[in-house]
Amino acid sequence: MVRYKLLTIPFKILAFSVLFTLFWEVLAEFSAVVYKTNAFISHFQGVSGYIFHAIIFYYLFRDATLKKIVLFSIFFVVIFAIVNGVFIQKAFNDFPTYVYLITNGLSVIFCLFFFKQMLQYALNVNIVRQSVFWYNTGILLFSATMFLNMGLTNYYAKHQWGRDIIFYLWFCNDCLLNILIGVALLTDNKENNIQHA
Repeated sequence: MVRYKLLTIPFKILAFSVLFTLFWEVLAEFSAVVYKTNAFISHFQGVSGYIFHAIIFYYLFRDATLKKIVLFSIFFVVIFAIVNGVFIQKAFNDFPTYVYLITNGLSVIFCLFFFKQMLQYALNVNIVRQSVFWYNTGILLFSATMFLNMGLTNYYAKHQWGRDIIFYLWFCNDCLLNILIGVALLTDNKENNIQHA
């Protein structure tokens, strides 16, 4: 937030998403301690995180068709999440694994399209100085590696798994994502990323 005025529009949104994620994480921990589950919070957490990242991709993409697909995906994910939480994976009982499978899958697809765009419209700036590279890499690594892990969350909960290799995989991926988002926020500036953002 200290660099907020220096950030491009997508990274201003990213800065707010970090605060929003912190809010949901604190609420999820509180719910887990008090109610012994944070499944209900996860239904909101997964959708809100996807909305933020989809809006960021909307601003990053140049292609009008991709922008429309991103907007449609937000609408689709919200409707699916409501249907899922009410009828399929009940919000108070189950984790929204089907929603996470869809949002992680869409995130991987958007990341690959954005890397393609970066190759088509290469900047004359070292790639490690491009915040879009760090952001896209973080989202791609997290979404691709956590796709199956998040999809199996209900299975883990029923069998009381979570304090073993699965937990450490989740924790390490989460830390890596946060580090890469931090690097993206620190390296973002209007001069280096004007063509992408």
